[in-house]
Amino acid sequence: MKWLILLSLFGCAQVTSLNLRKHQFGLLPTKIIWFQVAGLEEEQIAMLRFQSGEKKTSFENNICVGKTWNYNLYNLRNPSQVSFLSQMTGKKNIKNTCEDAEMRPIWNYIYGNGYSTAIIESGANAEESLTKFNKCGEKGLVFLSSIHYYLRSQPAQGATTFHYSEDIPLNPNQLIYDRTCGAHDCGASLTEDFTSIYNKFQKTSQKHLVIVRDFSYLKALEKKEWNRAREILNDIERAYGAAMKFTDNNDYLVILTTGDSKFVDMPDQGKPWYDYEKDNKNISTKRTKLTNLVLASGSRAENFCGMYDDSSVFERILSGPKQQGLELKIINPFK
Repeated sequence: MKWLILLSLFGCAQVTSLNLRKHQFGLLPTKIIWFQVAGLEEEQIAMLRFQSGEKKTSFENNICVGKTWNYNLYNLRNPSQVSFLSQMTGKKNIKNTCEDAEMRPIWNYIYGNGYSTAIIESGANAEESLTKFNKCGEKGLVFLSSIHYYLRSQPAQGATTFHYSEDIPLNPNQLIYDRTCGAHDCGASLTEDFTSIYNKFQKTSQKHLVIVRDFSYLKALEKKEWNRAREILNDIERAYGAAMKFTDNNDYLVILTTGDSKFVDMPDQGKPWYDYEKDNKNISTKRTKLTNLVLASGSRAENFCGMYDDSSVFERILSGPKQQGLELKIINPFK
């Protein structure tokens, strides 16, 4: 009998840490902040980590690091917008056409459970932006329904605009542009826009999903504009760090996923690195990698460790063990 009691006690022990960090498993996130960054892969963080010394970035403070396969039913390597759409719909058959509007995105699933969704999009062209679904008829309008949409791009004529230093408008089903943005750049930083929008949004929505989509970093990499790429990455890192501070609360999940991750041939130590710091020499990009990066912290972050398909990001946000008891059955709490 004594042995049975001891076994029972050991069997009920729970692990409360992950990656040497305090962590509670199986908690349902009611506040989700999701960064989608085109072009990024982990070694590029060296552009910030070794800049004028050595500093740890917010990207390195995550509980879990994962990798997703950058392929679907049609291609082995996909453009970033295809990977991101696969991540948001849980589907592999992304065609990059209006047919994709027939799929249910994550915000459509969680809307009925009281979750509001905001999207902040930076540097996207017409093909990359989700606003392209506005041209896909009724199905496209349904795909984008009930979203608060903020665009860091040049405002269309007569469009509603916002400024991070002013009261942020909260108008679902309307495109709202950062008025500081011109044809090539924005006067406001991503960090300023994200912080201002999120502070307003969380006050009006207790349960929410906020998606920050950046394509400007990839464009700078492809043009070999290294100083600009580093400035953009530094801005994304600050915004991500601001989001990470919320994960001290048990109901927050903060994740970062990438698409079209590029291999950047970073310089060696010594003079090549000095030349890179001074003149951005001795650095080059190569073709898109076969995998994309995933970072996660907060509630349900444990779901994002390991390797899986791009399409699996969707279910890893929505699924987890029941919070009552110690059941191991995986469920979708939003159904």
